[in-house]
Amino acid sequence: MAEEEEKSHHHLTCLNDLSCNEDNMSTIEQPLSNNHLPQFIVELDEQLHKQYCWLHILLSKEDETHTKLSTCFLKADMSLIIISARQEAVKWILAVHSYHDFSAFTAVLSVNYLDQFLLSFQSMSDMPMKPWMVQLAAVACLSLAAKVVEIHVPLLFDLQVEKSEYVFRPKSIQKMELLVLSLLDWKMNPVTPLSFMNHIIKMVPLGDHRHLEFSALFKHRVLSLLSDFKLVHYLPSVISAAVTLHVMKHMDFGGENLDSCKNELCGTLQFNKEKLEACYQLIRTSLANGNNY
Repeated sequence: MAEEEEKSHHHLTCLNDLSCNEDNMSTIEQPLSNNHLPQFIVELDEQLHKQYCWLHILLSKEDETHTKLSTCFLKADMSLIIISARQEAVKWILAVHSYHDFSAFTAVLSVNYLDQFLLSFQSMSDMPMKPWMVQLAAVACLSLAAKVVEIHVPLLFDLQVEKSEYVFRPKSIQKMELLVLSLLDWKMNPVTPLSFMNHIIKMVPLGDHRHLEFSALFKHRVLSLLSDFKLVHYLPSVISAAVTLHVMKHMDFGGENLDSCKNELCGTLQFNKEKLEACYQLIRTSLANGNNY
C-alpha cells in the first residue's frame, strides 16, 4: 500500500510541474519593454523607424518641389532653341563631371538647379532667354552643385575645361550664381532620383555581390537621362522606380521578381502602376534614341 501511495504522489507531483501557475500568467503576458529586448532588436527597430521617417520626408519634399516646377512649366514658353541649348549645356556638364571626376550627385544636382532656373526665369520674365544665357547658367549651376557636394572645387575659370561655344569671366559666373540662388530661394538640397537609391536597393532581391553592380548601373542610367527634358514631368521617386526596373531587366531578373518589386515600389513610394509604366516607356525610348552618358 505504502508503495502504491508513493507512486500516486509522484504522478501528482509530475502533473503539478506540467500545469501553469495562473498567478504568474499576468507576468508572462506583459509585453517586453525595450529595456528587456536584445540590443540588436532595439537598434534594428530604431533604424527602420528612421528609414521610414526619412522616406516620408523625401516624398513630402518632392511633392512641394514638383508642384512648383509644374506650375513654372505651364507658365514658361520654352522654345526649341532653349531646349536645344539646355541639351548642349547638360552634355557640357557631364563632360566636366567626367573630367574632374565629380560625384554623380554633383551632375544630377546641377541639372536640377538648371531646370529650376530655366523654368522659373521663363515663367517670371518677359525677356527672351538666349543660348549663351543657358550656358552661363549651366556653369553657375555646376559650380554651386560642386560646392554643395565635392570636397575639392576647381576655380571658376578651371571649371570651364571642356569645349564650349562660350567662355565666361569669373565675375559673370558669380553674378549668375546669385541669380540662380535667388530663383531657387536658396534651397540647395532638392529631392532627385538619386535621393531614393539607398531606399530602393533594399527592395531589390540582390545578392551581396550585386549591390555595387546595381548602384553603378542605377547612377549611369540616371546620368544618361539628364539631357531628356521630358522627364521633368515626373516625380523623382517615379523616375528612380522606373530606372530600377530598367536596371533589373539589364541584370536579367525574372518576371516574378520584377512584378514583386514593381508592386513594392508602387506601394512604398505611393504612386500607381500606370504612372510608373509611362515613365518606364519614356526611359526606354530615351535610352534607345542614344541618350547615353
